[in-house]
Amino acid sequence: MMFPGVGEKTAIRFIMFLIQSPQSFVEALAKDIIDIKTKIKLCQKCFFISENDMCRICSDETRDKAKICVVESIEDVISVERAGIWNGLYHVLWGVLSAQEGADVSQLKIKELISRITTENIKEVLLFTDTTVEGEATAMYIKKLLSNFDVKITRPAYGIPMGMEVEYLDPATLKRAIHAREEIK
Repeated sequence: MMFPGVGEKTAIRFIMFLIQSPQSFVEALAKDIIDIKTKIKLCQKCFFISENDMCRICSDETRDKAKICVVESIEDVISVERAGIWNGLYHVLWGVLSAQEGADVSQLKIKELISRITTENIKEVLLFTDTTVEGEATAMYIKKLLSNFDVKITRPAYGIPMGMEVEYLDPATLKRAIHAREEIK
């Protein structure tokens, strides 16, 4: 069995570490893994991870409950939270539309997003999916579904990363950077 993102060499290092560790450490680690599986569940509202029915973000009264940031995965929520730039809520899709992966609309949390928009006082939906073909297709599909609702639909601005030389940018990034340009004040 392999963990995602762990290659053979790293897996061997893990095994060697566990073999050399005290029995008490290995037993504590096994208990922690079982605790994660039994205690952690999905938030009933946004599908982020939680120990309760609602996650800490959905339960936070200081959050702007009129804004939802739609992301592909829990890792995306963690990244945005780490940056400290979003004060609204989230909605985790648990994937993207992908014919290659066999992921279709029924496997994503899209109908739950629509339900939230119809039952909560949502004013803005930020579609923060990856800029891959699948991420873009998912964002456009959701945008089309939401076009009948009185809600502002946004996408993050994309452009040139800091420290990047223009000559190495791909045409799609250059195009978005030019289209999303801002006035210097």
